[in-house]
Amino acid sequence: MKKDIDVILKQALSPKEEPGPRLNRKILDQAEERIYMGKKKIKGMQAAALAACITLAVGSMTVFAAWKYLSPAQVAQHFEDKKLEEAFQGPDAVIVNESQVYGDYKITLLGAVAGKNISEYLSEDGQGNLKEDMLYAAVAIERADGTPMPATDDDAYGDPAFYVSPYIRGLNPVFYSMQGMGGGYSEFVKDGVSYRLLEMDNIEIFADRGIYIGANEGSFYDNDAYHFDEATGEISRNDAYDGVNALFTLPLDASAADPATAEAYLKELEKDWETPDEPEEELNSPEIEAWIQMVDEAMENGHKLEEYADRVESTVKVLKPDAKGEMEYSWEIPGGSSSGVGTGYMELLFPEDKRTPGTLVIDGYSYSDDLLEKLEIQTWTLNDDGTVTAAIYVPKKG
Repeated sequence: MKKDIDVILKQALSPKEEPGPRLNRKILDQAEERIYMGKKKIKGMQAAALAACITLAVGSMTVFAAWKYLSPAQVAQHFEDKKLEEAFQGPDAVIVNESQVYGDYKITLLGAVAGKNISEYLSEDGQGNLKEDMLYAAVAIERADGTPMPATDDDAYGDPAFYVSPYIRGLNPVFYSMQGMGGGYSEFVKDGVSYRLLEMDNIEIFADRGIYIGANEGSFYDNDAYHFDEATGEISRNDAYDGVNALFTLPLDASAADPATAEAYLKELEKDWETPDEPEEELNSPEIEAWIQMVDEAMENGHKLEEYADRVESTVKVLKPDAKGEMEYSWEIPGGSSSGVGTGYMELLFPEDKRTPGTLVIDGYSYSDDLLEKLEIQTWTLNDDGTVTAAIYVPKKG
């Protein structure tokens, strides 16, 4: 973006030392590089207005035409992206203006557009090549009671965090979301409404399958907020979820689909995920290493992890392994200090000969700044009913 961007905040994960699947690690590494937020000076722009307002009631969801928001073109204009502004005004743009209210927030999908070289600010891939073919979407986030969203220079900005991403029908959103498909976003706040401009690889090639755009609280896709039906490929809201889990259908023209290119894209994407990462510089903290060794030895001698670490209750989730023995887990430490997603595998965590209820397995350690107080321990505990409790522990203070 231009020089008038005040701050680019990068949402980064804590460095990990865990033997998780390479696929998950690669996706999360890409998320570090691509998810960002931009603060910019707000220029005077008129709010978009529609001649009519249509309101429908669908269960607990409210859908209505947006009338007070900036248009997608105006969102692009705010970022001084003339090409994208014109693309949002062109015949290929999809203007949606649909709002959904869940929990304390209202999410509005303003519109989307896809194509080659339709932005003045093209991103680069991991090899430094410009990514010309991209999809852009504009979304508004606000409080349902009308209380203004915090400005980008406010200490409360980003609390709570929101994960907004396109998804593809038939592909598991745990892996195939914005963070795994070259995605990122820029954001600004105007008149108490937060506007987010998403960008990611052009998934319009999957238009014949169906494209969604979801928004949930947190920094990653929340598997508890939605249901993914492996048989049908459908993604749907979890009505029992207590929080924001908006889900829109993006009405793309199915004729824009390119099945051959889509399949080639998936193969290339998975190939990229499986490519070994460059060796990272290891953190060197004698204090952390000594603590981990002490706890490992103590647990081998019959002591419990709870004697040395406290469980972060907000990260506790009871998971049921699927037919393949896989469990999808997402978590976030309060205050947004850290978060993560991953998949647990029963055969690796609890082999057939070691499936004793109550068994706790440490799956890895995460830490940053070489500080013991920033150490986090990911665990899985086998329950009597065959479910597994996933949780994060942190060292006891004092």
